[in-house]
Amino acid sequence: MKNLLRNFTLVVISFLAFSCGEEENKNLPSTSIAKIIEVTPEFSSLKEALDITGLTSTFEESGDFTVFVPTNDAFAAVLGGLTVEEFNTANPGVLEIVLKYHVLGARVLSSDLSDGQEAATLQGQNITVTLSPNAFYPEYDTDLGDFEETSVFINSSRVYARDVKCSNGIIHVIDAVLLPAS
Repeated sequence: MKNLLRNFTLVVISFLAFSCGEEENKNLPSTSIAKIIEVTPEFSSLKEALDITGLTSTFEESGDFTVFVPTNDAFAAVLGGLTVEEFNTANPGVLEIVLKYHVLGARVLSSDLSDGQEAATLQGQNITVTLSPNAFYPEYDTDLGDFEETSVFINSSRVYARDVKCSNGIIHVIDAVLLPAS
């Protein structure tokens, strides 16, 4: 997982270094959530899902979103051997519902979260935040560049990379696909 964080960070930094001027880097990056998802190889399943459901354009436009982004491994674990397209064909409408369950309609940094907090998703159901003393990286984490004193969980999914600032919101990388109640 540390390699995922390192690769994700390198992709984001490289993209931002070549796409933003020095003055722009002082403010929120001018890169959309959709573009970060597009250029990060570990998010290719999410990109495909957004394209299939027509939600990509939502994250290309201006707005204030927080997206809990599952990795390709998270998608593979829930799809049970199906491709994203096969899953969507076999379960019409379900993919869009699941994707909207990963999105909040406001910018929410990890420092804004509190233990036990519930937040409404674009899908309509709430997610639950759990903060716990850090059991994963009790020492200095070179990928994070700091000590991670508190681990953040959304439902039961751990947030591995936090607070990726985009022009239209915030990305938090998670280790599982969030599934709303049926």
